[in-house]
Amino acid sequence: ICMLNFSAAENMVEMTAVDCWGLFAPFLANVICCPQLQATLTVLIGESSKTSGLLALDMNQAKYCLSDVQKILTSQGANENLQQICSIWPSNLTEGSCPIKDVNAFESTVDLSKLLAACKEVDAVKECCSQVCQSAVSEAARRIALMGFSLSNPIKESSFPEQSTAIDDCRRVVYRWLATKLDPDGAKKVLRRISNCNVNE
Repeated sequence: ICMLNFSAAENMVEMTAVDCWGLFAPFLANVICCPQLQATLTVLIGESSKTSGLLALDMNQAKYCLSDVQKILTSQGANENLQQICSIWPSNLTEGSCPIKDVNAFESTVDLSKLLAACKEVDAVKECCSQVCQSAVSEAARRIALMGFSLSNPIKESSFPEQSTAIDDCRRVVYRWLATKLDPDGAKKVLRRISNCNVNE
């Protein structure tokens, strides 16, 4: 059974169905549909963490929830193959190789005020140049990724690789936490503006 509260992001779900409408979805995939779907999933998991205390789903939950999301969106006119079109799999809803998914552990590890200050409002143009929010998210992701790495293999922070699967997975966890601190519409704006920067690169 999926424990996500779909009513918490009802408007986002409806917008995703429109952005991923039937035959148009494959043509709008990277620009509109997939970023919107990704933002919706991020907000839904973020909202669920307010009751579960976790910023990720386990694999069983992830399978059920992704299936439910697809069914809900298809019932509203969206393409029925969004997983394939957007390459979103159950593992994307888990913590992956990120060592921290517990909200309390996250909040005791990350510089929360710095992260919120950088990402509370993201300017659509300035962010693509200065990457203020993206840099803060990467710094937070690196810090929590390092927590797991240093426990199993003590290492200087400076020698931890900039690009790693753990950091990428931890970025998803950071965005989910951020989504809990903004209302769903605000979170959507932040996430979509950041994804637009990546599309425009």
